[in-house]
Amino acid sequence: MRSSLFSTLVLVGVTLLAYSPGARAKDKKKTTPPKDPQDAIEVVGHIPPAGGAVTRFLSTQHYSSYYLYVEHEGGRSVTLVDVSKTAQPVVLAEIPSALNGGAGSLFVVAGTAALLSGQVAGDPVTDPQTIRIMDFSDPKRPKVAREFSGVTAMSRDDRRGLIFVANPEGIWILHQSLAEDPEVEKEYARHVVYDH
Repeated sequence: MRSSLFSTLVLVGVTLLAYSPGARAKDKKKTTPPKDPQDAIEVVGHIPPAGGAVTRFLSTQHYSSYYLYVEHEGGRSVTLVDVSKTAQPVVLAEIPSALNGGAGSLFVVAGTAALLSGQVAGDPVTDPQTIRIMDFSDPKRPKVAREFSGVTAMSRDDRRGLIFVANPEGIWILHQSLAEDPEVEKEYARHVVYDH
């Protein structure tokens, strides 16, 4: 009985110390309020240039791997890139047009299979473009977040929110993300707590 009473007194004492105003003041840390969530398009990967100017991209999936077929100017060659890990793209093969019997073009890609055409898909890009990632989070003061000059090809992978851009510096992998709406998050939290 005495040890039980002693244990209870010790527990009450520790509890009082833990919840005393002095103890709570020490535990409080100054926190900065979180920034408003922002929509973004940012560079997540890069592949150095190889095989000449890029004229077209075709993206596809095989099981859990994602591939990017990169067609070079005049149908001279195709580069096969594994973009499963966008921050670490891996060039798997440089395929010369000789495999296609000369110049040609990719017609369709499906996973690890490709249908090649004997005709070049389009003329080489004669006027490369300048592409800019713009930040309109402050509409009165828009700013250029990133610029790519000499762009010869662009493509999107909507399922993964990726954008592929080719210029003389190589292939850039961009990721687009939308900020979470705080009102939607609050409504979801309310739904989880009260509706279940």
